[in-house]
Order: sequence, then structure tokens, then C-alpha cells
Amino acid sequence: MKPLYDFSTLPIDRTIAPRDSMVAPDDPDQYFQLGRRALELIKFSGELCDKPHYPDILDLPCGHGRVLRWLRAHYGYAKITACDLDHDGVDFCARQFGALPVYSETDLRRLPFSAQFDLIWVGSLVTHLSQDRWLTTLECLINWTRECGVIIFSTQGRGYATRLARGQRNVAENIAKPALLADFARTGFAYQKYFEKEHGDYGVAVTSPEWLMRTLQRYPNVILRAYLEETWGMQDIVILYKKAGYFEPVLGGPGAVAASPVPPPRSLFPRLLRRRPHQTG
Repeated sequence: MKPLYDFSTLPIDRTIAPRDSMVAPDDPDQYFQLGRRALELIKFSGELCDKPHYPDILDLPCGHGRVLRWLRAHYGYAKITACDLDHDGVDFCARQFGALPVYSETDLRRLPFSAQFDLIWVGSLVTHLSQDRWLTTLECLINWTRECGVIIFSTQGRGYATRLARGQRNVAENIAKPALLADFARTGFAYQKYFEKEHGDYGVAVTSPEWLMRTLQRYPNVILRAYLEETWGMQDIVILYKKAGYFEPVLGGPGAVAASPVPPPRSLFPRLLRRRPHQTG
């Protein structure tokens, strides 16, 4: 994908942590390409939201700095908080990139954040969460964002579901694909836990743009500035802007959307599902 901005002169720290699992042995350059792309999208968000500066930034989950190293290089003045369940990743980001370390919690409501961030970058988190946890995460992100702040997060949307429905290999081989596609076609949201995760709640979540728009209806203080499909690798990017002032919620708490949704389309992938009802991957 064509770069949005020229970051060729940025002094990127290319130190890779020994336990960084995001580096693909057969394509190590992809690691840095995705980091650069994230920074491009963040800079683009600044233009969309009239935010030339981001003094307080949260990277969640930060991993071992795939994106954070680019944030540090471009926003050298910023206070950047590195947060992840992986303590080794958080420690590395603090030591290598001068980030403020915060160990994450499975229940994000237990984190000690108040509304203090100008920018929250969330790369590949809600893509792995069940619907209740997805909605709780969105609620937390909005609460942690300052007025006139920006939230950017990635999702797996129509393109991802289409790849599964067409039987593309090496997309998600360790989930119940037919069940995921059936739920997605019916409601616009689908989640299936990874087979190997006997304990905990972690898998693949797919969300349609239409489902996301219905979810955002209950946040009148949040503006959808952009929904960019298949912009960060295979994932979609959502850019939200939090308006200033107090606004009454429209649809109540996190359960409201799931409990009484707007009727979804009969099927988002009717032809693909009819042609390949037997295919499992």
C-alpha cells in the first residue's frame, strides 16, 4: 500500500526484543511496515481531527513496541504509556523507548486510568474479544480519552469474513469458521474462541461497519471521523473523535446494543455461504 507520508528520515530505534513474537521469521520487514503504517494513520487522524499534537498517548496493547517505537520517534515530546498483559513487552517499551509502564488487566475496568489521553492507539485488541468484552473495551477507551481526544482501533471486518467464506488458507485455522460466518451473516458481529484456549476468553472477533455504527449510536459525544477498510494489513481502522461537553447517552449501557439491536440485514454473505456451506477452511 502506498505510504501516506514520508517518514524515511525518522530516527527509528530498530532494536527487537528477544521475546517479541510479532516478528515473522520469513518476512521481518512486515513488522516495521505495520509500525510505520500505524504512524501514518495516526498522523492522518490528526489532520481529520485538527490535532497537530498528541501530548499524552496510550498504546494498548503495546507488545514490544511495534508501533510505539514509531510514536516515540515522531512524537518525541509526548508522554507515552505502554500497556499490555505481556509484562516483558511493557518492561521493554519502558526501558528502550522511555514509555510509562502499566501492566494491563484482563478486565480493563480495573486499570487505573482516568480521562487523561489525547490519543489512544489500539492495534489488534478488540479483534480477539467476545462481544461483552468488546463493548466494555470501547466504553473504557471513551472514558479514558480527554475531550477533543482521538481513539484509533483496528477491527476485522467484511474483507476478513470474505476471505474466510472463500476458503482462503492461513487466515484463521484454529476456530470454528462455519459458526463464525453464520453469526456474522446474521448479526454483523461474530466471535469464536481459539481451539487451543481451554481457559480464558480469547479468539477471533469479526465486526461489520453496520454493527459498529449501531454500537456508536449510544455515544453522542463521539464522532466517527473515518472507517477505513483493510488499511492496516487485513484489518480495518476506525478513527473516533471525542467532542467537548456533556452529552446524555442515547441507548444506555454496554448491553443495550446486544439486547435490542436494529434488525440486521438477512445475510451479509448470502451467495458465498450458499455456495460453500460445507467448507471449513
